[in-house]
Amino acid sequence: MTPLLVLAALASTPRIDDYVAACAVPVDGFVVPRGAAAAAAGKVLVVKGGHVEVSHCFFENADVRVVHTVVDGLTSLEVKEGDVVARGQRLGRGAKLSVSVDGLAPAFFVRGRERLVVPGREAVLVVVDVEGHRAVRFEAGAATHEWEVGRGQAEGPKEARGDLRTPRGLYFVVEHTTGPFGGDFAEYFGGAWVKVNYPNAFDAERGVDAGLVTRQQADDISAKWKRRAAVPQRTKLGGGIGFHGWNAPWDGADGGYGLSWGCVVMHPEEVRGFYELVPLGTMVVLL
Repeated sequence: MTPLLVLAALASTPRIDDYVAACAVPVDGFVVPRGAAAAAAGKVLVVKGGHVEVSHCFFENADVRVVHTVVDGLTSLEVKEGDVVARGQRLGRGAKLSVSVDGLAPAFFVRGRERLVVPGREAVLVVVDVEGHRAVRFEAGAATHEWEVGRGQAEGPKEARGDLRTPRGLYFVVEHTTGPFGGDFAEYFGGAWVKVNYPNAFDAERGVDAGLVTRQQADDISAKWKRRAAVPQRTKLGGGIGFHGWNAPWDGADGGYGLSWGCVVMHPEEVRGFYELVPLGTMVVLL
């Protein structure tokens, strides 16, 4: 097995640390509240008169979001400020209640968020700080390994095929091989290939807005991504994104980190060890 850089401290990857530990009470899904019940897990921030406000923290794509559920019109209360509540837990009672999630009708906000991922609960998770050139592997929420990585030749998040950028988002490993590799670029795999299912549902929606994919294509991408399956690769959004080695040793501090056509690049002597630690189905977050 190729030797690995075992993590001694995570001080060098603050963005990754902040992401994984962002939600003290992570939401794994929302429901349309029945009466004065909590729409999701959260923390009670305000209890004043007949008004209750609950904060909810959740992961959406590569972002961490915080929204507030506001309940007005309560005539009795069953929570106090600082309480941690579960999804569906009763907050109080009232005859004429007004409930909103960040000012939106709950049914509107909840749609599509009935089930949400919690990265820290994944058996194996890889989080990459693309511009920070670091990748960290987590197992059951604890960091185990860290690698220096390269990225696409162009800066910024990937938007379309051929833009030489590395995506930003949440994906899953759908291909996992050590070859043999063929074609003109076989040597650039460096001995191992770990492919993710870019584009995801969020990339697809952006693609619809930009005129890069049709609604039918976007729906197909979204459905397959949500199943952690391979997604269409031949749309104008591009594809073929993953982790691989390189055809020679590289030094980012000296020659720069912009190496690939959009993939995450590992050092040749480390890519096989990465491959062995990242199985099919692994969640990968590119920040």
